[in-house]
Amino acid sequence: MPLRLLFAVTLTGGHTVPALGVAAAVRQRRPDTIVRFVGVARGVEARLIPRAGYVLEALPVIGLKRRLHLDLLQFPWSLLKGICSALRILLTYHPHTVICTGGHVSGPVGVAARLLGIPLVLHESNNYPGLTVRLLSRAARQVYLAFEGAGRRVGGREKHVVGNPIREGWRRVDRKEARRRFGLDVDRVTLFVTGASQGSMGINRAVAEALPVLTQRGYQILWQTGSVGYRTAASAAQPCGGRVVVREFIDDMAVAYSAADLALTRAGAITVTEMTQLGVPALMVPLPLAAENHQEYNARAVARAGAARMVRESELSAERLVQEVSGMIDSNGLLADMARRSRALAVPDAAVRMVEGMAHCGLLRGER
Repeated sequence: MPLRLLFAVTLTGGHTVPALGVAAAVRQRRPDTIVRFVGVARGVEARLIPRAGYVLEALPVIGLKRRLHLDLLQFPWSLLKGICSALRILLTYHPHTVICTGGHVSGPVGVAARLLGIPLVLHESNNYPGLTVRLLSRAARQVYLAFEGAGRRVGGREKHVVGNPIREGWRRVDRKEARRRFGLDVDRVTLFVTGASQGSMGINRAVAEALPVLTQRGYQILWQTGSVGYRTAASAAQPCGGRVVVREFIDDMAVAYSAADLALTRAGAITVTEMTQLGVPALMVPLPLAAENHQEYNARAVARAGAARMVRESELSAERLVQEVSGMIDSNGLLADMARRSRALAVPDAAVRMVEGMAHCGLLRGER
C-alpha cells in the first residue's frame, strides 16, 4: 500500500521549504509515497509547491492577529470553518501521517488530525516556536526542532533537534563564476543585500544612502530589492559606476550567496539555514514586526555562535551600515572566521534525520 502524507504549510519559506525537503527525502526512501499539501492560495507555497510537482489545496482560514483588529471578530468563525474544511480533506485523502510546519493553516489541520486519530508530526524552523506549534506540541507524536533552544518552549513526549530541511540542489557555486553570472567584478569584495523575497524598506533605505561611501571604499554590491524598492534602488545605483547590480528578484539564491563575502539580510529561518549551509558571514537586521519577534531570536542565536552580527532596524542608518560593513570586511581574518563558524552551524542532512526519526517511530509504514 502506498504511503500517504499530508503537509500543512503557511505563507512563508520558513514553513514551506522544510516541508518540501522532508517530502523529497521521504520519496527517496519510498518512491511510491503520495504527498499532498494544504496551505493558502496567496502564500509562498502557491508558487513553490506546484513548481515542485505537488498538489496544493487551499484552506479558508485567517491568522490570529496579535493586536486589536477587525479580523479578531472573524477569527473564531474562521477557525471553525478551517477545522471543518481540514476534516473534509483528511477524510477524503486518508493520510497515514500529517506533518505541520507552523502557521495558521497548521492549527485547523493539526486539530483535525487529532480528532481523527491520525499521527501528527510537527517541525519548527525558528529559535522561538510559533503559537501554533506550541499549542499542538502536546498532541503530537513527534516534534522536530531546528534550534536547540526551542525545545524548552514546546511540549510533547518526543522532541528532536534536527535543523531545518532545505530545498534540493542547494549548493555553493565557485565564487568567481557566481560573480560572472551577475556581471560583477570577479576580484572585488562583494556585499549581497536582500530583505527576503518581498524586500525591506528599512534595509533598502539605508543601503541607498550608504552606496556612495561603500563603493568609494572599493566594495561592490549585489542588491535584491523586492518589487516595492526596485525603481528607487536602481536610481540610487546609477551614479556608482557599475559597482552596484540591482535585481528585483533573484531566483537562484545559492548563486547570489556564493558571490558574496558578506551578506546583509533579514533573519528568517530559511535565510539563516541557507546562509549557514554555504558558510556566508552576515549582518542581520531582524524583521521588527515578525510574530513574537522570532527573527531576533534567530539572529541572536547565529550571532552568539560568531557567524553573524545583528542590528535592529530601529538602529539601522547609512552611517551604522557603513560602520558595520567596513568593520567586518576590513578586520583581518574576521570574515574567514565567521564563515567557518557559519558552516559549523549547518545541518545538511536535516531532512534525512527527520525522515529516519519518523521511520523509527513507525510513521512511514503506510498503515495505522
